[in-house]
Amino acid sequence: MEWKKYTDHIQLNGKYQSIKELDCFQNPFLPKWEQEFCDFLKIWMSEDENISVKTSGSTGKPKSIEIHKNTLMQSALNTAKFFDLKKNNDALLCLPASYIAGKMMMIRALVTGMNLYLQKPSSTPLIKKQYDFCAMTPMQLENILKSNKNSLNNLKTLIIGGAPVNEYISKEIDGLETKIYETFGMTETASHIALKKINGKDKSDYFTVLDNIGIDINQDSCLILKKSNLGVGTIKTNDIIELKDKKHFKWLGRKDNIINSGGIKLIPEQIEKKLKPFIENDFFIFSIIDKKYGQLPAIIIEGNHNLKGKPDFSILNRYETPKKIYYSDKFIKTSSGKINRKETLRILGFLS
Repeated sequence: MEWKKYTDHIQLNGKYQSIKELDCFQNPFLPKWEQEFCDFLKIWMSEDENISVKTSGSTGKPKSIEIHKNTLMQSALNTAKFFDLKKNNDALLCLPASYIAGKMMMIRALVTGMNLYLQKPSSTPLIKKQYDFCAMTPMQLENILKSNKNSLNNLKTLIIGGAPVNEYISKEIDGLETKIYETFGMTETASHIALKKINGKDKSDYFTVLDNIGIDINQDSCLILKKSNLGVGTIKTNDIIELKDKKHFKWLGRKDNIINSGGIKLIPEQIEKKLKPFIENDFFIFSIIDKKYGQLPAIIIEGNHNLKGKPDFSILNRYETPKKIYYSDKFIKTSSGKINRKETLRILGFLS
């Protein structure tokens, strides 16, 4: 019941106030996004021990799972420790409160005493003042980079989650003063268990595991959450990693995406990483059936083939090189902007 320590007050838009006395509890005519914020606070204050959240659906059908409030609390405290988040720090909430990322920003404010500024969620958040901490999707970050890049320097620390960071973002953020981190986690762990700095002189290819989190690797090179203070037990993932040591790992791809081509195992995400600097549009690598080799790599690119022409695969070895090129007018994506590979392939007739 430790979470109950954080159910009385919140510092909101520059004012420390009782949660029960918030305007949103009294006003039935709020915009939907504000009502969702208020609805979550009601759930957080209730006697229910668990909160229902939805998985992203990027690796299968979205499903609801129950997460204990102590897990949410500990996850928030782990993040606060990593970034040294403190009372009276200013944090910007520009994500919907209906999703786990928005919920976690609220809980971080509750457990640290940070001053949380609310903003109507949009694809292009407005950064009107200086903030110590913020979380966004890659799509939001990319839109700000294209519309008002310098405003990002008003953010001391920014975490990005929900989908991989593309080549455009990687190039554009390098000179920013903001410390930007990519997150690694799963819905079951109530947000991230590891973070990776992706800009500046100290950027890295490796994720750093948060304190109170222990990981391991199995015979398939997949990450296992071995121990944690989150109260979730052992979690076996399908995430293929390169384990540097007990605190650092490199994410390579998903086991369920592996292509077995004549006994040679290819990780699509690693092929995509090589190709990203050379293909402007969204794309991904997948397998097609072959009588001789079992499976062969193919590529599907979002857009019209008449506009892009045939991409250059010279950077790839002969096993990695896609044997077929396909085009799709529009990919199916999750709410956070991540490509839903299986659903895209299903709609295009590659999967039944």
